Amino acid sequence: MPVTYLGLPLTIRKPKKIHFKPLVDAFQKKLDGWQSKFLSLGGRLTLVKSVLTALPLHYMQVIKLPSWLIKHLDGIRRRFFWKGNDKCLGGHCLVNWTKCCLPKKCGGLGILDLQTQNQALLMKWLWKLLSEPDSTWSSTVNLLYGTTDVATLSLDTRISAAFKDILQYKDFFSASVSVVGGNQGPIWKWSATGNYSSASAYRLLADPGWRSPYHSILWKLKIPPKVRVFLWLALLDRILTQQNLLIRNWPTISACKCCSLDCTETTAHLFILCDFAKQIWSRLRIRYNIPPLLDPPDLHTFWTQNRAVIGDIWDVIWAATIWIIWKERNRRVFSSRSLSSTLLMAEICATIEAWKRIL
Repeated sequence: MPVTYLGLPLTIRKPKKIHFKPLVDAFQKKLDGWQSKFLSLGGRLTLVKSVLTALPLHYMQVIKLPSWLIKHLDGIRRRFFWKGNDKCLGGHCLVNWTKCCLPKKCGGLGILDLQTQNQALLMKWLWKLLSEPDSTWSSTVNLLYGTTDVATLSLDTRISAAFKDILQYKDFFSASVSVVGGNQGPIWKWSATGNYSSASAYRLLADPGWRSPYHSILWKLKIPPKVRVFLWLALLDRILTQQNLLIRNWPTISACKCCSLDCTETTAHLFILCDFAKQIWSRLRIRYNIPPLLDPPDLHTFWTQNRAVIGDIWDVIWAATIWIIWKERNRRVFSSRSLSSTLLMAEICATIEAWKRIL
């Protein structure tokens, strides 16, 4: 001891930093093979959720990851999502990582929170003690400590360090399980089948108790992933408009580049209140024969209130127009170029028609 067994450090004491080096090296190996500068935020989000988040799951099923390791892995995931392989400072993160790790229904990106997922996976061993009394796991615990009762085990001073980490969750686990008589066995309250699953435990543990007003629509839009992430940022008012650049003390443009008004560029101004934006919305209203638009002072209300009148087709019109206006704004700021109104409308309409075909 310690030895490596099935890719995991096997030790009677708490694992040391050196034991987790293969996991950290696996993260770095993945990052070295990705051309992050050619990936959009949507592409990087997919890699974070499907690859980087999956790497520690093998460890998390049997070991409670130390806080320093979770912080380190979160730093790698956060840096790659916001900046790729470049250095990532606090100002580069448009939304804090805690919010990014919230479920989509709660306004986040649905990235797994490692600490919460670790707890959900470890509680599986407590479930096995109750539901599978004849399993090798239950028999081993009974042989070592003379019982499989969770409350009794938590008081035993002979318990190993790894088992102590699992027993830390006994209170939450016990409150979530109903034990009935007969041959029915224990029932997990948070799943339809009554059987424990780490997914159901994670959903419960990660739920802050409130809901995003637009999640059920935004993440189901049949549009490119990078556009969905951009719209998520815009709805949170976190895109780098002049106002948000000033908050971060970054060099910024003097005023809105899309209109002649000498006013601070905000999200609401750029996409709704700007004369440039109003002309675009007016021409789109005529082009698609939609009723007069309401002009509320924020992007979310502008979307939802007009959607209630126009219908589902408004989702594509709204998303495509917001996206193209942002591209035109960046063209004017960074390249000092602009499209004519005719070409800009043609680009917006072509984008709308392309996205309508995949609905």
